[in-house]
Amino acid sequence: MSVPPPPEGKAALPARRARPQKRAWWHSSLLWALVGTLGILLIFLYGTKKILGEGDGKGAAALVTRNPSPGLDGIIALQVPPEQLAVGDCLQGFKSALEPVTIVTCVTAHNAQMIGSFEITEVNFPGPEQMLSRSESLCKSVTLDPGSSIDSTWSYHFSRPSAGTWKTGDRKVACFLTLNEGTVQDSLLPSDAAGISS
Repeated sequence: MSVPPPPEGKAALPARRARPQKRAWWHSSLLWALVGTLGILLIFLYGTKKILGEGDGKGAAALVTRNPSPGLDGIIALQVPPEQLAVGDCLQGFKSALEPVTIVTCVTAHNAQMIGSFEITEVNFPGPEQMLSRSESLCKSVTLDPGSSIDSTWSYHFSRPSAGTWKTGDRKVACFLTLNEGTVQDSLLPSDAAGISS
């Protein structure tokens, strides 16, 4: 019977080299570049839709309700967008034909009045200089109340189509008379007419 040999001492094993781990697919820089590109594309498409599509700020203005029975302050409506003004409206705090304004009764102190509105019937945009000249002539053709004392303290203001808005169908010229300083408590239009709108 033979005796098994004594166990030999364990020899030191060589150090194992760390094996590079395979990166998971979601860590790939190519994947993140693709996700980033898609994100930028979506933002671009959303922005284009907002600028050119139904997100247009002008078309989205909510209709302001007018008070048919204003109180002692005479306020008919606050923060009315320019496209919702009507011929004859007396305006408080008017600064520009393109900014929202407060409509008041004409016996309430105000500094401007919308005196007319015209639609341009030409097919092609006549050019900025011609449009300016035409708009000014139309606004100055409005018949005013002979009793109103219009002098150098008053100025004509008007909004008119630009080459850009013409492409979207804008053909309206809106006419305003404004006091350079102070206020008035009367209408500038004849009592038998609401102004000119054509």
